[in-house]
Amino acid sequence: MASGRCYRSRQNGCIGFMIKSLSNYRGFAATSAKFAVSALACFAIIAGTAPTDAAKRGTKTSAPAPKAEGPLTLMVSLQRQRVVVYDKNGQVTSAPISSGTKSHRTPTGVFSILQKRRRHFSNLYGGAPMPNMQRITWSGVALHAGHLPGYPASHGCIRLPHSFSKSLFGLTSLGNRVIVTNAEAVPQSFTHAKLLRPLPPGDPAAVTHDKSKSEQKAASAANMLLGVSPAHASEYEGLPDGLERTRAAVEAYREREIAMLEAAIATAETEHSDMAGELKVANDDLQETIKAEHLLRPEAGRIAKRLGDAEDGMAASKRKFRDFILRASTLQSPVERSQAHYEEEALEAEALQHMNEFDLARADLEALDKIRAERKAAVVAATALRDTLKSRYATAQSALLNTRERLDTAKKAFERRKLPITVLFSKHSNKMYVRQGYDPVLEADISFDNPQAPVGTQVYHAVDYSDDGKDLRWQAVTAAQKNLKVTKSRMTGKSRKADTGPAFDSAWPAQTPGNGLDRVSMPDEVRDKLAELLKPGSAIIVTDERKSYETGKYTDLIILTN
Repeated sequence: MASGRCYRSRQNGCIGFMIKSLSNYRGFAATSAKFAVSALACFAIIAGTAPTDAAKRGTKTSAPAPKAEGPLTLMVSLQRQRVVVYDKNGQVTSAPISSGTKSHRTPTGVFSILQKRRRHFSNLYGGAPMPNMQRITWSGVALHAGHLPGYPASHGCIRLPHSFSKSLFGLTSLGNRVIVTNAEAVPQSFTHAKLLRPLPPGDPAAVTHDKSKSEQKAASAANMLLGVSPAHASEYEGLPDGLERTRAAVEAYREREIAMLEAAIATAETEHSDMAGELKVANDDLQETIKAEHLLRPEAGRIAKRLGDAEDGMAASKRKFRDFILRASTLQSPVERSQAHYEEEALEAEALQHMNEFDLARADLEALDKIRAERKAAVVAATALRDTLKSRYATAQSALLNTRERLDTAKKAFERRKLPITVLFSKHSNKMYVRQGYDPVLEADISFDNPQAPVGTQVYHAVDYSDDGKDLRWQAVTAAQKNLKVTKSRMTGKSRKADTGPAFDSAWPAQTPGNGLDRVSMPDEVRDKLAELLKPGSAIIVTDERKSYETGKYTDLIILTN
């Protein structure tokens, strides 16, 4: 607004001067030179002092777009209201900004560019236009073109001059680091003995010279991975014995490992299919065996009924014999005795018939019980076989699923192999977190020396390989310093008042990039794993803070320091 008013006042003043000069003209020849100079000056102000040749062509000229080499770091200073872009060689470009107001503060911390859109409209503030938007948090903070009054005026975003936002949009890429600080901070070239080191480059030709042994070792590793879940696959991630760990060797091995895993999956699928067929046959046999055993149950019931009827008949015959003997003992006449003799023979025949039926039924039952025992044993055997095959099928299925998941993990890791990583050492949680291409790839326990002393937030950025390719060139910057506060109480009259002030111990190490690395300790095997992933563009963050709640899906590791 202020610049607009100045522009209009200058414009009106120039036009007024020209009118006054013309109205008071008494000698055009005497004043023409002076008028020409004044008019040209006014038109220069109005037109913006365009070069003469450009004016003749009728075209606009602009400053050449800045060029960058290597990964970028955007440093945003809220106090200076300025953004400065750095590449591997130093400062590339800079511009003024307008950050968030006191009621809508721009967060300070370590971020990265998550999304880019040439045309974007705010979904928080009534569809306000946000040209050349570059998002750094999914909660709504972004860099974009906007009005710059010369002081913080946004709702938390970082406004940029429109022309600068356009050139910056073409300069940056997703994943570029954005560090927002209060005071101005400048990345400096940095070396340190405890910086992570990459694998040496190696010779791709030497790696591919003898494929047979490498493929055999890769196949062995792939076979070991059958049935191993990705959560436990880290035990097998090392290269085979005798293979030198270089970048070329790792890439070649990982590529062949994928091929071997695909072959292992084909084998596992065949085994899984065969096991499914065997299990189906075993299930069918079990059902037939159970059915055969069930078919004997009605016959067993019939035999049991025969046996019961025979027992009942023998019992009835015994009662009849007892009654007959009691009656026969009282008979006197020969005729009655003669009739009793026939009755006795009939009773004996009846009893003998029941006994024979009982013996036959018992023999049939014994034979049936033997057959039923054999069929029950067959059911038990068929069940055991079915359960064994079922267990083997479940194992084969689990192995197939886990190996498919392992292959998917290996393919994703191979696809993102050229992406840089971000390593976060958090003193708050004593954890190391590693992300690559927004995916979490590693987490481990770490420790800090002198844990009661703050380390601040130190950011180390790998900007390029060294000349021999065996190491990395780093830049480092202190993104924030941690001020611990201690609360003391003092008496003010009759009341006690709390005073909060900074706690400081002169024995504590300074919050510098060098001291930050000196205080971190991690297992050697973790350092070895990171060596395989390191490349230019990678970053290390050592901080007192926790991993921010803003860190989630489709984000890099985000640290908030305010």
